[in-house]
Amino acid sequence: MAFTTLVVTLIILPAALLAETPPPTAPPPPTTTATTEQAPSGVEVEIGMGSRIGRDVSNYQIDSGVLSLTNIGRATPQLLTGLGFSFCEEGSSSSPPNKFCNNALGKKLGVFVSAQFGSGSNQTISGYSIGGTLKLGAHLRFLAGFSEMPIGEVSPGFANAAAQYVTKNPGLFTGINPATLALGGSAPLGAFDGIQTTGTAPASGAAATAGIYYPGSVTETHYRGGLIIGVALPINIFNLFKGNGK
Repeated sequence: MAFTTLVVTLIILPAALLAETPPPTAPPPPTTTATTEQAPSGVEVEIGMGSRIGRDVSNYQIDSGVLSLTNIGRATPQLLTGLGFSFCEEGSSSSPPNKFCNNALGKKLGVFVSAQFGSGSNQTISGYSIGGTLKLGAHLRFLAGFSEMPIGEVSPGFANAAAQYVTKNPGLFTGINPATLALGGSAPLGAFDGIQTTGTAPASGAAATAGIYYPGSVTETHYRGGLIIGVALPINIFNLFKGNGK
């Protein structure tokens, strides 16, 4: 009887211990959350059109010995190509936005620098601009800033020579006031438009001609400032160089 009781105890005791200890369970698989982040848009390539506003400036070119007024220096559209920089970069999670970037207007503001290209310029680049931008939409920016443009103005020496020559030969220059020519760069818009020049000295005793002889430089390049406004289409730098590769 005692032996039977011992055997039963040895069988029941391990079973009870196994019942009290739950089997180990595998750890739950790690949860993954899909995160989407916009491409950073702090720097953009901006291509658009702009127009200078303010006082018109006479820009002259010499074609076959004739001074001609161009559209550069006036309120004519020019191609703008440059970079734009946003004050508040969208898509960046490095730090929470500040109060300025939480503002509805502040997060739309930025700055730009650009070069200008226009027909009729004496230079390859017709101007340089810097200013501010306003985001009108995902693919449109309004630009306003300050522009410096290289302007071909008549040189002071030629202006004096032209005034003296017209004074001596008024019949060859009907309707042209020599006092106006003497003003040079300050003369009214287009005052020298159509005036002929020559670098060949006239023969002794030769009759006067409509070409004004002047051995020096007829025009000089001066940089003139003014306001510029325009619109541009932004191209995201991240998408241009990295985003498409991913």
